[in-house]
Amino acid sequence: MNEDACIRLFAALHGTEPYLADAEIVKRGSAFLLFTMDGFSEEEDFFLRTPPEIIGRNMACAVCADLLACGVTPEIWIQNWNVDEAKGMDYYRRVGGGIERVLQFYGAECVGGDTGCSVPWSYTAVAYAQTERIPVTRCAARRIPFELYASGRMGCANLAAFRSGAMPELTMHDPVPRESLFATDTSGGFFDALENFRRVNTGMRLRIDLEQALSPEVLHACPPSIDPCFTLIGGVGEYELLYAVPCGTACPGVKIGEGDFRECRENDFRLFRGGRPSGRMRSAPPDYRNIPETERLRATEDYFKEIAER
Repeated sequence: MNEDACIRLFAALHGTEPYLADAEIVKRGSAFLLFTMDGFSEEEDFFLRTPPEIIGRNMACAVCADLLACGVTPEIWIQNWNVDEAKGMDYYRRVGGGIERVLQFYGAECVGGDTGCSVPWSYTAVAYAQTERIPVTRCAARRIPFELYASGRMGCANLAAFRSGAMPELTMHDPVPRESLFATDTSGGFFDALENFRRVNTGMRLRIDLEQALSPEVLHACPPSIDPCFTLIGGVGEYELLYAVPCGTACPGVKIGEGDFRECRENDFRLFRGGRPSGRMRSAPPDYRNIPETERLRATEDYFKEIAER
């Protein structure tokens, strides 16, 4: 499946603006209504070896991330379950318990939904929030010098996928700071998140230290055949939040880069490792849903070579 082509197709049919924000934003009077929807399956989301409670927690955290990246928390939750009856009721009780713990953390309420059957199982959730404040989007609210932060270091989920292991437990984050100029989550991996910024901004200059973005676990655990930075390119979602704040703003998270804007259309994303130049982001990362599983590692390696060219 070519995900980008499908997104643009449906956006054109329904008159929506793709990629502008992580959630769909509707203005009604003085209020902004925010909606997000996400779907999961056991195989596509690498849950085959993941404990049920963590599956539930991770699915719920993933849905919430779209709203958190806009600066709000979920209020209402609607879900659709297509269950594989062979798993048994206790399995779904444990998955559902993981979901409910996330909803309780944010003070959100599940009001119901729909159930059906499928093999393998699949799950879809819609989350809703409302705010009087202008939501944070991927497009910069002000074109001023900024520092880029991440809610946590990244790479562990893609490393687990490379190893065919269980997915790591996602963290329940607070919304991005109110001062955020722009933000997104890493639902498709770190480089996919950077591409979200490139799609909707012009003249952005960004300098990123990849070693600051990488989890120490990845730096120490990657096999010799895989450069740790591969785990930032890979498309397995970790749902960390990336957010830019005006220079000098005190905020939580890990500072991974800084930047500013020029009066031109081209964006310029430069990569560093330990303070030394390491390459430049020239094109979108691989669309892994459009690549056979046996070719995904090769596609990652080819992209890494592309961005490393001086």
